[in-house]
Amino acid sequence: MIQQFTSNSFRGLLSLAHLSCLAFAFCLGVQAQNPSPTPASPDDVVRTNIELVQTDVMVFDRRGNFINALRPEQFTLKLGSQQRPISLISRVTSGSKLEASQLAAARAGSAGPLARVGESTPMSSPGRLIFFFVDDVHLSGESLVRSRKALLRFVDQQMGPDDQVAVVSTSGQVGFLQQLTDNRIVLHRAINRLGYKRNHEGYVGKTRITESMASQIQDGNNSRLFAYLMESVKIELGLGGGAGRGDHSNDSAGQARRILTNRIRQIGAQSKADTNATLDVLRSLMQSSTALPGRKLIFLLSDGFIVDPRGSNALDVLHQLTQAAAHAGAVIYSMDTRGTFGEAGVDASNNDYVDMTSRHAGVSIAEALGPREPLSVLAEETGGRAIFNSNSIDDAIKQAVKETSDYYVLAWRPEGDDERSGKARIEVSIQGRPDLRVRLRRNYFRPQLSAAIAPGKTPAPAPAKITPETELLVALGSPYPHRSLPTSLSVGFMKNSGSEVNLQASMQIEREAFYVAGSVAPQKTEVDVIGAAIDDRGLIYSFKQVLTVLPQTAQEALNTPVMWRQQLTVQPGLYQVRIAVRERKTGRSGSAMQWIEVPPLDQTRFSMSSLFLGERRAGSLPEDKRGPESIRADVDHRFARTSVLRFQTYVYNASRVAGATDVWIHAQVLRGSRQVFALPPNRIPHDVTKDPTRLPYWTEISLEELPVGQYTLHVLATDRAANTNASQTISFSVE
Repeated sequence: MIQQFTSNSFRGLLSLAHLSCLAFAFCLGVQAQNPSPTPASPDDVVRTNIELVQTDVMVFDRRGNFINALRPEQFTLKLGSQQRPISLISRVTSGSKLEASQLAAARAGSAGPLARVGESTPMSSPGRLIFFFVDDVHLSGESLVRSRKALLRFVDQQMGPDDQVAVVSTSGQVGFLQQLTDNRIVLHRAINRLGYKRNHEGYVGKTRITESMASQIQDGNNSRLFAYLMESVKIELGLGGGAGRGDHSNDSAGQARRILTNRIRQIGAQSKADTNATLDVLRSLMQSSTALPGRKLIFLLSDGFIVDPRGSNALDVLHQLTQAAAHAGAVIYSMDTRGTFGEAGVDASNNDYVDMTSRHAGVSIAEALGPREPLSVLAEETGGRAIFNSNSIDDAIKQAVKETSDYYVLAWRPEGDDERSGKARIEVSIQGRPDLRVRLRRNYFRPQLSAAIAPGKTPAPAPAKITPETELLVALGSPYPHRSLPTSLSVGFMKNSGSEVNLQASMQIEREAFYVAGSVAPQKTEVDVIGAAIDDRGLIYSFKQVLTVLPQTAQEALNTPVMWRQQLTVQPGLYQVRIAVRERKTGRSGSAMQWIEVPPLDQTRFSMSSLFLGERRAGSLPEDKRGPESIRADVDHRFARTSVLRFQTYVYNASRVAGATDVWIHAQVLRGSRQVFALPPNRIPHDVTKDPTRLPYWTEISLEELPVGQYTLHVLATDRAANTNASQTISFSVE
């Protein structure tokens, strides 16, 4: 037989936080077990090579259009005032399949797959990595509403079929759903979780003190603004008129001063805490995305926040953030979601104390411009753009996606300590084209140099061994797939003969992954498997397996992937299904993940199961012997053009009229939103011996007329007797 496995399935009501913390704790434990080696002196290490540094550059004309036909000799790169030769140049399409290999080649200093500028490079449909960082602790109610609507429109109208998108918030209220995904249902759920989280002082009086005012007084020693607020507090609380020139020595003034000072102190402390929270979460996002291949586009949606170098370490944190962005290959587009600002004047909605002196002058301007400063720094230092005075978040997102769709990669060798440490400021210009605008990150990441221990020196202590169980859990909780043992996963749901709903998880490893160099066929090997289905309420259904892969000699068997399945009984909900595998002999690991929404499948509602796909080679079976049992289910949903796609589903709770069901199936194949193929409507054959609460249906679609590409199969079931519908969709590719 092809493979054998033993299964030990179990279900637990563990919390999601427990699983996440468990995997994270293992990661921390591994780091803790590795003692930090004593820093070596320059004589202790022999440098074996100097790797290239890569810099991503975007070049635009005056209309904002990307210039894609520049020649290598047109680029000039300077560090400080010193010009440096460029070793390699490539034009890259963001999100293309070649992006990761091109960037890896530039970093490794190999021309390899790194295409020279001007060469024709086939690109796939872009699949971008896009993060929406919603700074909800710095969003007003109006800004939050605008942001949510804009994000929903992006998901529904602008998101590409291969894009991976995540919605992340400062407060963490998105929770389990703030993960990269191409599933629109998950993104809708994440966006709908965004609620008002701004921390207000809670003061109900008329004297308004903003974060900007508190910062001007605490950090800028603005005594005139303090005098204005003192006057307002005294009038509001009936403590006397005070002195217009700031003489507040009487008892009523002393009481007003104490009230005002306490309020300013509380507002300033809360402001600094919120700013630190925003920067800390943004930095964590940078660090966690570093291992993901390709460049990342981060949208920072915020009303802005206050950063003062004299009152906090926020400027240092901003610098660390831009360095982390260079390491991760992230570009930040920051947006002031407050929109446009009119001329400064009296805002009747605030009910502020009206002062005819100059003590209140400039407050409105400071409140408009001050919170924008950190947004500008983050955008400009990472090669992005700060978008201010715009009332259309949708247009800003669309323009940013367009601007970052293509870019150049310049690879160069650093010289000197400042350049090797990343301290030198980098500049790029285009010779003879002063009309062009060059945008690039102002920091760069230099990979760690490989090193060898000089003769006679003691090597650093060997790191502690990581247990196989730890490796398996790390692979299971990884935010990106492990690919040393390429693994595929396909998940669907159906109702069993009772009233329970089953998740059907089909898993696959290509058999060639088990080949050992020099051998004709793979040797017998064992693979540990762990999996979990986790819903957004923290409910976890998990399983463990041991997969035994036996050697094969027949050519047909060698071309057949290793496949196995697992069934879990679950409750309705939105699930993330994860699996991880580890080969015991080599330690190689693989992982995969899929989202799936399981609707309520009760005893009365007309509904459908998931769509299950299979592949049949054209002409492999006579017409009269084809059937659901004749082919195996497909896991990766990739099909040859010469094959026939078969789909199967179940229709539940069909109504009967005169003892007969009247259910029709409409199937169409879409490319994007355009229909490219449709089957004629087909009635599910009526059989009085079949249970109308669970009707099976299958049919086939020839793929020979479909061009290579990505498609969506949409199946609609209509119960004409009850005038009700149910539908399912599934994606597949033709190769």
